[in-house]
Amino acid sequence: MQILSRPQNSPSPGSIGPLAVLPVFFNLQGKRGVVAGGTAAAAWKAELLAAAGADVHVYADAVSEEMSALVAAGTCFHHAHGWSEGDLQGADIAVADTATEQDADAFLQAAVKAGVPCNVIDKPAFCQFQFGSIVNRSPVVIGISTDGAAPILGQAIRRRVETILPASLAVWAQLAKQLRGHITEVLQPGHRRRLFWEDFVNRAFDTGPLPDEADKLVARAMVIANDRNARTGTVTVIPVGSDDPELLTLKAMRLLQMADMIFYGRNVPPAILQMARREARCIPLTDEPFHDAAAQRFCADGKNAVVLQRT
Repeated sequence: MQILSRPQNSPSPGSIGPLAVLPVFFNLQGKRGVVAGGTAAAAWKAELLAAAGADVHVYADAVSEEMSALVAAGTCFHHAHGWSEGDLQGADIAVADTATEQDADAFLQAAVKAGVPCNVIDKPAFCQFQFGSIVNRSPVVIGISTDGAAPILGQAIRRRVETILPASLAVWAQLAKQLRGHITEVLQPGHRRRLFWEDFVNRAFDTGPLPDEADKLVARAMVIANDRNARTGTVTVIPVGSDDPELLTLKAMRLLQMADMIFYGRNVPPAILQMARREARCIPLTDEPFHDAAAQRFCADGKNAVVLQRT
């Protein structure tokens, strides 16, 4: 087996492509959120902030029926006057619904001065962050953004994602959170621990959790920890017949996401390699056939190898 050298300073085949925006998630538990304006649109944003655990303070002379309902329910606190710069001090996030661009600019400047990330509803030029479409399987939360280009497309994507993610995923995620510390103690980093979590994920998408699921998962972790054969890795050859990654089979996608090392021929396009998990090591090969024997040293310690060969 021969390894091709990569030109110096050339990008990695699996490197991420350009992003219009950076998807990040704010932890707002117990944090102060400021909402300027009492409109229905502002009420929706106030409800989102409160759902994420923020203490939401609304500054508005008058409030809509929607905002009034939130205040009555104790979801947010209403201050019956317009916002001022001092109201942004100590805040962790700020949202405004303003009538004019002049008001929007004033809010943005005040937020920048106070060091608070802000969003002005429907005025992207005055926003430091955006609200995308949300798929809620908390603690699994998926945000979808089109960078303001086509919000209706983001909503359509959300509907599609909603149909393929089972509602029970939220319970499975809570189980993972509950067991993570124990699994970290029982299984060392590497193949065994990932094998456990791969089994976990397969079950999460296959069925709902049983009442004694936590006990079963703990028992499964002990079986993997004591299995002498659990360190055996695999080598799988995946034929690539097209440049289009959407034509990969579901099994091929799963194997790419599980692989520690990916060997690829010189005609395999970067778009295919980008389907692999970020931690995978991508190694280019010459056009000569790949031999399993040459890869055994890579998977003897339990690592999984995938060979991508153009057909």
